[in-house]
Amino acid sequence: MIDNREIKLAIFDMDGLLLDSEKINREMWIKTAKMLGYEMTFEQWFGLLGTNEESEKQYLYNLYGSDCPAEKFRSVRMKLIGEYAEEFGIPVKKGAKELLEFFKENGVSCVVATSSVRARAEKILEKAGLLGYFDSLTCGDEVKLGKPDPELFEKAAKKAEIEAEKCVVFEDSENGIIAANRAKMIPVCVPDLQPSTQTIKELAIIIESLDKFTEITKKFC
Repeated sequence: MIDNREIKLAIFDMDGLLLDSEKINREMWIKTAKMLGYEMTFEQWFGLLGTNEESEKQYLYNLYGSDCPAEKFRSVRMKLIGEYAEEFGIPVKKGAKELLEFFKENGVSCVVATSSVRARAEKILEKAGLLGYFDSLTCGDEVKLGKPDPELFEKAAKKAEIEAEKCVVFEDSENGIIAANRAKMIPVCVPDLQPSTQTIKELAIIIESLDKFTEITKKFC
């Protein structure tokens, strides 16, 4: 339990939370921008964390102008990431499997809610040996609005038929934490590349790394 709230569903972000993939994503975004004749800074990349295809397009249009080839950005970047993942794989974050096993033993259902498209999410999670831990996946191509809108998390909870107040959300980004809070769920942040902002500090329980999760959650289940 957390603050006297019974936990029945654990919702996990994927990139940067379960998988150590955000560094790869960042590198591929910056590489893609350069290939297409644009420049992208680390700070500009942070604004893309948690976006789905539509919100990603809007961000790029706002950043580079309405003539920006947003769809080309996506296709080139996804090709680069796919080639990297195929050759090297994407490492699982320390403590991820242990936490998933802990929730399983304690009767807490686990699902993924990711801004990534389903085909990519299923392929990467299967290759990482994590797909079998999850009862469902809710992906960016199933919703109209990306984080910080709560639609993704609300849809994940609806699939599981579990009330929002019984859901805990594990995230690594400010957009994800805001979305979890707006969904009236319990936000837990494990900072990855984006440092803990004041917003994250105000809204979330902050855990420094995944290997600390089981210690903390033993108090909550």
